[in-house]
Amino acid sequence: MDTPKTSRREFCAHAITFATMASLIEACGGSSPTSPSGGGNVPQLSTVGGTANGNIVTVSNVSGTALANVGSAALVQAGGNNILVLQTAQGSFRALTAVCTHEQNIVTGFENNSTFVCPAHGSRYNTSGGVVQGPATRALREFPTQFTNNVLTITV
Repeated sequence: MDTPKTSRREFCAHAITFATMASLIEACGGSSPTSPSGGGNVPQLSTVGGTANGNIVTVSNVSGTALANVGSAALVQAGGNNILVLQTAQGSFRALTAVCTHEQNIVTGFENNSTFVCPAHGSRYNTSGGVVQGPATRALREFPTQFTNNVLTITV
């Protein structure tokens, strides 16, 4: 039995249809993490569990977590909170919302120990929360922190 041959015109029409659909999916927020517009192959932050009580998030035994060293960063998750935390100096911490200001995806990457990266569309933020590269145009919100007796408290 002979297989039907596809004409060049039919092949091109199908290829264009597929490429158009892929572009539409990406434009609607479906870019893959490896696409040039996404976060690429950025190292992922370690996740640290915390506890939430009202607007207070607590991380106990910080020295036993990924936040133990100066310059270390982690994604703290407690209740519905996702918080980027960085130890900036011995016993001093900076806490930022992990919700990207572009399309509210969770920022999970940390590049070169200096840049937080959103995996969805590649927005990059410095360790103060400022936008380094869009599409985000607004900085990440910062939360006050307190560190006493190896317990980190974040007011969200």
